[in-house]
Parts: sequence; structure tokens; C-alpha cells
Amino acid sequence: MEFITAGQAPEIAAKAESIRRSFSKQVSAWMRLCVFRAGEYLYREGDDSGDLLILLAGSCKVFKTLENGKNVLLCRYEKIEVLGEFELFGDPAAKTNVQALTDVYCMAFSVSEHRESLLSDNAFLRFVLREIGAKAGRSNLNLAINLMYPLEQRVAGYILTMQKNGAFSTNYTMLSEYLGCSLRHLLRTFRVLCEKEMLKKTESSYLIQDVVALEALAGNVYRQ
Repeated sequence: MEFITAGQAPEIAAKAESIRRSFSKQVSAWMRLCVFRAGEYLYREGDDSGDLLILLAGSCKVFKTLENGKNVLLCRYEKIEVLGEFELFGDPAAKTNVQALTDVYCMAFSVSEHRESLLSDNAFLRFVLREIGAKAGRSNLNLAINLMYPLEQRVAGYILTMQKNGAFSTNYTMLSEYLGCSLRHLLRTFRVLCEKEMLKKTESSYLIQDVVALEALAGNVYRQ
């Protein structure tokens, strides 16, 4: 994480200023602008969250790491979003991994320094609780996606979000459980994507062959 000044990113600073108007002067004074570079972690599962963040620009993915070392995607954020709010109210250890997919610009508030003051600031709490409500609504939407969207489309969206350098590999049994399908159905879907020349299977992973076609198939699935 790198702290920046308003002069270094005037458009980001303007967006932050519009949000700051929702807070008290005291809370606004604690706000710092920061940037996480692509690939950098905003939070690591199990580590102290440190700061409460408000995503201003950029894209990041939220995922959990399983005991076998494989990752399972929970969602992807690309709009204004509060991050670390549950850690503010309880255990400060991060419950998930949050990793930048592009350069991510945020407002940062030090929870370790200002936890009690933040929890007693009504204006700040109203903002955070409003965002928690919106996040719950989006979680319900993701549940609806699993129920209503074709598996092929959901697989495409998942691959695009979780791929690394154009390659995708995961625990396919766990992925089938996450997507609400049988392992056989999931593997058949991967074969179909290979037949359509969007993917190419190797011994250890699937390589993305046609990212444009894969993005068109995925649409907005798993994009929050």
C-alpha cells in the first residue's frame, strides 16, 4: 500500500471528497488516500486488517484459501465499496483475501488508532451500515446467479476472475460445490469451452485461448 496526495490523483481525490461529506469533520480528518498496485493484497486472510478501506477506483477480487491451498472466489468489486467493515465491528483478523486485479485506489481509516471513535460516530456508522445492506443485497444476487444463470456463463466469469497470467487451475470438486453443480457437469462444461476454442487443456491447467469470446460469454457474472 502506498499513500498518495490529492495532487497525485485529482480525479480520485474529487471522488473521495464527495464521500467525505457524509462523515463528520473528525472522521474526515483521519482519511488518507492510498493505492494498491495490481497483484497486491488489500487484506490477507487471518492477518490483522489494520485499516478500513473504501474502494474508489479499480478492480479487486475477494476469495478464501482452502486447507489444500486452492482458492475459491467469493466476489469481485469494481465500484465504490466498504472493505474491512466486519473487522471493525469484531475480530480484527481479516476473514477473506482481497487482492487487486488492477491498480486500486482507496480511502483508508486506521482502525487500530480510531476504532472506538469510529464506532461512536453516527454519520460514519450510517454510511457503513448502508453499504453493508447493499453488500447483503449483492450476495443475494450472487445466490440468484447460481440458480438462474447457465453454468457455462458462470464458469466463464469465474475463470476470468481467478485466472493467473492466462492460466486457470483450481480444486474442481470444490468449484462444483460453489457453482451448485455436479463435478461431471462442471468438467463437461470445461470440455465444451475447449471445443469452442476459448480454452485449451494442459496437464496442470486450462489456458485461455480466446479472452474476447470468454468475456462476451461471461457478461457481468461475478462482477459486483
